[in-house]
Formats: sequence, structure tokens, C-alpha cells
Amino acid sequence: MTTTEKPAELAQGLITPEGVAKMQGLVQVELRRPFILNTQITYDAVRKYCWGIGDDNPLYLDEDHARGTEYGAPVAPQGLLYTTHPTYVQVGLPGVHGLHAGTNWRFHGPVPTGFTPKVVCWLNRIEERESTLAGNSVWVFFTTVYATQEGRVIAEAESYSIRSERRKSRERGKESGKQMKVWTPEELEPVEEKILAYARRGGEDRFWDDVEVGDPAGELLKGPLCATDMIAWYGGSQPVYQPAHGMALQHYRKHPKWAFRNPQIGVLEPNIRVHESMEAARSSGLAAPYDVGIQRHQWLFQMLSDWGGDAAFVKECSVQFRGMNYFGDLTTLAGTVTEKFVDDDGDSVVRLEVHSTHQDGRDIMPGSALVALPRRDGYRPVAAASSRSLDFETRLAELAPDLQRLPGTAR
Repeated sequence: MTTTEKPAELAQGLITPEGVAKMQGLVQVELRRPFILNTQITYDAVRKYCWGIGDDNPLYLDEDHARGTEYGAPVAPQGLLYTTHPTYVQVGLPGVHGLHAGTNWRFHGPVPTGFTPKVVCWLNRIEERESTLAGNSVWVFFTTVYATQEGRVIAEAESYSIRSERRKSRERGKESGKQMKVWTPEELEPVEEKILAYARRGGEDRFWDDVEVGDPAGELLKGPLCATDMIAWYGGSQPVYQPAHGMALQHYRKHPKWAFRNPQIGVLEPNIRVHESMEAARSSGLAAPYDVGIQRHQWLFQMLSDWGGDAAFVKECSVQFRGMNYFGDLTTLAGTVTEKFVDDDGDSVVRLEVHSTHQDGRDIMPGSALVALPRRDGYRPVAAASSRSLDFETRLAELAPDLQRLPGTAR
């Protein structure tokens, strides 16, 4: 590409009254899931997921180790459920940029391996709002329920996305003045040493009795983010359909606004290249490629699991995705204990205020988590969660009694 040529721009769709009205017609309707990375939770799926987020916890990677824990069998990281469905569907408003803005997870039991999950996702509501980043936007709210193939609910997720016109995002993005961080070897040396010195709790119980309000929780470093991190993450958690060669071309012909033409070599590529292509990112008004919200949330699940130890159980985890984590950015995931109590289930829990802090001090993913911890009197949260059972169809009826189900869906 010469200096006089302009970078190719991603497809520009518009937010119109007709488009919004069409989306309103999908409220309380079960959505088709156009792409699912993991249709089964297997050991190989777990292994690739862990590689993709840089989590070498033997609780997930060593099946013999897992059998020796309270789980008694191989177990999957909770964040892996994102790979069976990313908690949202990019539905309606073709060509209008979609930004996953936040998710609240509630877990009812451990995530086993060796099963085919049952998943139902629907659109709860949509709202037109004014966005600081992109002006007039449409906020889209989803609910997803995950269960085992036998119908035992594992988790629920409430998620929302912000749909905005790319042209407006570009105009406002150019005004941000943000630059990609480039590190010197001297700057990186203490960062790398801290990453290598990180240690998880593992098999040593963190007792609820010993935790106090105000205690710090974890300090997990991720980054500085680079293309390798993104490629590895796609291998374990790819959230959208990204085929190659002729399959890719067939997909772009069917969905032309899903792709843009790479100005360097002239070929079509999917819009998700904004996460590792400099040209694609800058055509969207951004300083550089950036991480995916799901990815950042999965890092937080790792931090919580590492802090709580093998005997802990994360019951809730809610975050908002604020700002971008660009190539070159370093993120520190940490938290503080804000409450300590016994909840309605009888679990001994601590509430954490959690943060994902950028190297410049910005919190790019504030949120909260509820973690059940073992007690010295013999209470074990993994056993308590494993003993509870919530029926899939019953739960769907409670959450959305008027939900329109897809043809062929079990009732």
C-alpha cells in the first residue's frame, strides 16, 4: 500500500427505525446460534482453551490431578462455557458494529467434561441510547442458560452488546489520541519476572474463616498483548465463524458486510481481523488491534480460581468492558474483598470488587464476583454445588415464561 492510498474501511451499516423495529420483533424469541466452537466439553477442548488464555492449572490440564481433588473427575474451567456460546448473537442491523459490553454469570454447579451441553439464548430487550464512543447506539440484552445433556443447569449468563455505526466510531476514535504502547527491554524485564513469579493457591485451602473484608485478591498479569496471544486465544475460544479458503469466500458472498478487503494484498477478510490486523483496527478508528471482551473475562475467571484454590467455587462474576486493551497493553487482574457472609444457599461466600487495570492506571473491566470458600468446620463449596440440581426446562419457564422456542427444541 502506498502512502497516498487510504486503508480499506469495514462495511458501514446504518441504525434505522426499520432495523430497530425488526430487532424488536425478536424480543423473547430463542435465537439461532450461527457458530459454536465447542459442541462438546472434552479434555481436548479444555486443553486448547487453557493454552489460549495462558492457564497452566493442573486442575484442568492434569486429569489424574483432578480426580484427586474434591471434584473426583476431570473438570473444565468455568470460562470455557463461553466457547459453547458467547452469550450473545450478532442479530439484526447488518454492517452496524457490535461491541460486547458486559456479562453477568451465575453458576449453579461445576462444569464437567465429557458431555454435550444444552444451551438456549434469547433476546431480552433492546434500548436506544446515546453512547460516549459512538453517538446514537442500540443496546441489546441477552439471556443464556447452559445445562448438561441430562438437563441439569450449570450456569446462566446475562449479556449486553452495544451496536453503533462504524463511521461515527471512527470519527470519535480519531479524537481519542491513544497510541500503541511500545516497550523497551529495560521496561519489560521487571514485568516478565513478575509474570514468572506468579503462583496460584492450588490444593492449599483458602478458608472463609480466615478471610477479612479489605483483603487483596490475586494479581494476575496478562500481556503485553500481541498477535500471538490473539492467535492462541482463537484456537481455544474462537467466538465467531472464521473458515479459510473457499469456505471463507462462500461465507463472504452470503454475508458481504461480514468482510472487508485487505488493502495490503487485496483479499477479503472477516471484520474480526480488527483484533489482530493494524489496517482493520485503524479503519474502525482505533489505535491498534485489541483484545476481545470474552477473552478478558476468561482471564478474570483464571484469577478467581487461582486465588480461591481448588476447593473454592465461583458462584457469580459480573463485568463491564470499558475501553480497549490494545496491542502492547499490560493488564493486571486483581480484587478486594468487600463482604463476607453466608448466602441463601447456605454457602460461605466472599464478595470481591474486581478490576482489570491497564498500565496507565485505567480500569478497563470493573466488576464483582461471589466466591464460595471452604470452612474449618467441614463445609466444602464444591460438594455443596455438586449436590444441588436445577432443571433446565423449569428454569427456562421461570426466566422467560413467554419464550418462543425454536422448532425441534425439547420442551
